[in-house]
Amino acid sequence: MKKILFLFLFTHISVQAATEKTIHVSGSMSSAKTWMEFTHSEELNIQKLLELLKRSTTGSELIDLATLKAQRSGKRLTDVIKAGEGSVTDTTLVRKFSPESPEQVDYEVRSVVYINKKLAWDDALLDLAHELTHFVYRDGFNPYAENFNVKDFIKSTIEGSGGEAQAFIYECKVHGELFNAHHGGRNHCHNIKDEQGKVSMEKAIELFYHVGPYYDAFHKQLVKRELAGEFHNLKSSKINFVSSAYGLPYPVAAMMEFDLVMNKVCENDRKRLAFYTSDSGRSPASTDNSGSKFVKSYNNRCK
Repeated sequence: MKKILFLFLFTHISVQAATEKTIHVSGSMSSAKTWMEFTHSEELNIQKLLELLKRSTTGSELIDLATLKAQRSGKRLTDVIKAGEGSVTDTTLVRKFSPESPEQVDYEVRSVVYINKKLAWDDALLDLAHELTHFVYRDGFNPYAENFNVKDFIKSTIEGSGGEAQAFIYECKVHGELFNAHHGGRNHCHNIKDEQGKVSMEKAIELFYHVGPYYDAFHKQLVKRELAGEFHNLKSSKINFVSSAYGLPYPVAAMMEFDLVMNKVCENDRKRLAFYTSDSGRSPASTDNSGSKFVKSYNNRCK
């Protein structure tokens, strides 16, 4: 059985506030220590973060939905949350096929949430809300599908269900529900509020498309790919959010991620093609309809 793994690493860089940190809920965690210093047990520390997060309405809803999703995979919620070097939701697409029947492919998606182990507990709490939004709401995608394309990938990364804009909004909601007005909180939360003081998806999306000095180079790539004008929020304004996986604004990082994924997809499909010809010199186009479709799809994407 052959397994191919893809990791999609997108998150925002969290900013630790230097101001005094006060929460509306009781807790013995200290802002002078990291969340991993609460006890010597990673699982207990994760449970403490979940306990605090559940005291917000938005956080409680996220935890309930995340628990159900974990249970569908036969796991507990604490099984899919771990301490890491950064805060990120790793989604792995596992492709399975038999060398004897390479035209028959099964896919499985697995996700793990990592929370930066070096964060103070309040920043870790907000990062947990952000990453659980990805975990719960992010639409799965298949890079082997014929309709997988860079425009939709960039848009889904930022604007889609469980994308960066929604994750940031949920993070800001949790911040408003748990922390008082004197807490430093997250930069830009106040910038995405509408006239009624409510967080706005439209305003959040707009901020994620500010690419600063990367504008010209990115726009050239869009022109080259016949996508100029597809991203109306794209601006050369000051960068607000950066992908920790690439250290780049999200639209730029998403395009880079797409290219890397497609390079790997084509490499894997070349290996898959070899299984057709390794058995009595057959070719996929001469075996069956599924084999013919595979060759056509490969030629369209990879040549």
